[in-house]
Amino acid sequence: MKAVSKQATIYDVARLAGVSSATVSRVLNEPDRVAVEKRERVQSAIKELNFVPKADAVAKARSSYKKIGVVAPFFTQPSFMERLRGVASVLSAEHYELVVYSIDTEENLANYVQMLVNTQRVDGLILLCVRVSDDVLDLLRGASFPVCFVENEYEDFDCVVVHNLKGGQKAAEFLSDAGCVRPGFIGEKSTLSYAVNATEERLQGFKFYFANNGIIIPENHIWLGDFLAGNLDEGINQFLSQKDLPDGVFCSSDVIAARFIRIALSRGISIPGKIKVIGFDNIDIADYIGLTSVNQNLEESGRMAARLVLERIRDRERGSVVMRVPISVIKRETTGK
Repeated sequence: MKAVSKQATIYDVARLAGVSSATVSRVLNEPDRVAVEKRERVQSAIKELNFVPKADAVAKARSSYKKIGVVAPFFTQPSFMERLRGVASVLSAEHYELVVYSIDTEENLANYVQMLVNTQRVDGLILLCVRVSDDVLDLLRGASFPVCFVENEYEDFDCVVVHNLKGGQKAAEFLSDAGCVRPGFIGEKSTLSYAVNATEERLQGFKFYFANNGIIIPENHIWLGDFLAGNLDEGINQFLSQKDLPDGVFCSSDVIAARFIRIALSRGISIPGKIKVIGFDNIDIADYIGLTSVNQNLEESGRMAARLVLERIRDRERGSVVMRVPISVIKRETTGK
């Protein structure tokens, strides 16, 4: 008679790891509350015993949680909300619940990934605009659910790629065609190790296009700083206090562009008469204020990611897919007729 293999329990994991069952529970549900050394022992024991929490095992027996997780930094920004809107529109049609995990540190990101991989509480995971370490990538490669990255590309994963460098080049080409010969740039400096350096990539593409056309942007026509309202306003005011102002400015986001336009107008600087302004993202506010913007199809990129995850759930054997988001410039009043 064939012996029936016994399902490992939380107590088996605790014994193997040399910790209490309460510590195992915290590692599964709130890993940031457990010291790194203990957490690693518990995770090693979970892997060795192939442990699945009881509640999760019951849910697994029902074949699906009908939940897709989304991991995102600063997800309350308008661009993230539009992308999430695209994700939600696809998931709701398929009766999947969207669960958002907001991260604010690299450790926070790693903890969420560890928790989700260990507990298998979602049927799929979308990571928006994040950069991950090799250790986290290894965890995700071992996940029982499909994983999709948005705005970044990793080998062996489904990805929806936004080419920020190309977006900067598109903005430069547009301003150049509009007659701008003294370009400038305003953007939020990327300081987060776990987030895509989108601003710097957009600036690089912007500078590259003009350099290829014989125009080197002087340092005083570039401002990279903190997005906090007070710092941003101070930086824009200093930028606009120069005697030799640019005749065209590319802002790294529509939100920054809106602040730039407001402050410029308050100083009596005509937009687009004195300075043509172009933003990035093409969020709803761009249409409201007549802002020319680089359109990166935020909602569509969210829909792409959701579809890739659902397709992978249905067919786990297909190869990884990389989809590239089309980029274009939507012309409005801030760059003239």
